[in-house]
Amino acid sequence: MTRRAAALVCAIGLLAGCATHEWIYERPGTTPAKLERDMAICRKEAPDHQTVSLPGSERTDRVAFNRCMERKGYRARMVEKPR
Repeated sequence: MTRRAAALVCAIGLLAGCATHEWIYERPGTTPAKLERDMAICRKEAPDHQTVSLPGSERTDRVAFNRCMERKGYRARMVEKPR
């Protein structure tokens, strides 16, 4: 296996490992529509221009995004998704 192929396999493995977590945002009394609006606002405030991502996936600065959601009264927590 060439070095380039080995690096590609490692990168895919790392990306697959990252996909096993999900962020949950909770705020009592919030409707799903309000949550989606707030998340859309925070995505615009927290773009991550430094990260390389797969086409169609979000490039969001998670720290800035979570800070924005917390300013709006949400509690952010990460949960592990079942594989």
